[in-house]
Amino acid sequence: MTDSGCFKWIVLGLLGWVVAGASTASAQGSFRAPPPEELKLTTLDGVKLAATYYPSNLGREAVPIVLLHDFKESRTVFNSLAKALQSPGDESGDSRAVITVDLRGHGESTVQASGNGQTRDLEASRLRARDFEAMYLQDMEAVRRFLVEENDAGQLNLNSLCLLGAGMGANVATYWAAKDWSTPRLATLKQGQDVKSLILVSPEWKFNGLPLLIPLRQPGVRQEISFFIVYGDQASKAKKDAKNLHKNLVRFHPDPPRDKEKELKDLFMIKLPTKLQGTTLLTSREFKMVPYLNTFIDARITRKRFQWVSREH
Repeated sequence: MTDSGCFKWIVLGLLGWVVAGASTASAQGSFRAPPPEELKLTTLDGVKLAATYYPSNLGREAVPIVLLHDFKESRTVFNSLAKALQSPGDESGDSRAVITVDLRGHGESTVQASGNGQTRDLEASRLRARDFEAMYLQDMEAVRRFLVEENDAGQLNLNSLCLLGAGMGANVATYWAAKDWSTPRLATLKQGQDVKSLILVSPEWKFNGLPLLIPLRQPGVRQEISFFIVYGDQASKAKKDAKNLHKNLVRFHPDPPRDKEKELKDLFMIKLPTKLQGTTLLTSREFKMVPYLNTFIDARITRKRFQWVSREH
């Protein structure tokens, strides 16, 4: 298991590795990151989802990142983080494609329309188990449809998808990753296996009908995805939940030899000396998590250069 000190040592090594190749990447990026765009995405069951999209200037090489908020939060908690992840280096350098979304019952995603014209108000405190299930079955599929359009327009590489979730969002991200990796392979059309990394901040082992043990049974999730787990270890429940998650992953992600860590290490867990959890922990100025997130994304996705694939029939 990786403790905070060891993790920071590894990350600092990765930072040096990433920086070593940064001059070439920055030289290629000749435009500033495009401004954010406000979106309305409609789920198949009639929910209008509010989202904000931070486009990339890298076209088919752009890494897409989806940010998912905690219970009773909204996408606005990620405003600063989304911009930081969109433009990890110099303002005129390369950028990523980031999208934040208000999951149903949260933020501006509070109305569900039925086929007969009736509507249902969605309120976070009144959501039922089936509503949380619909977050990954319906909400995330609406996000994916948008990303497929951007992929086929040559604006990003969906095959290098990263999901970042805090609290409830971490559980939704893990469930959708399992759905993504459970999609059958077709000979002529790529339709899944796109999620390549999960950043889980204060994941809850059991959350309102989304227990993490279920998606971890999916072989692609537990074996093919890189994980970055963060939690505050002065809260006993968060500590127990993160350790349960790590325990179920560690046998599928053995530590590589020290001289191969940069290329092969794909399971990280960092415990921070605080009671803070979720987005509050992630965005805290005290812990300055952005450089660690950028390093993980660069090491486990960007530099692997996953092949761009069209999703058109």
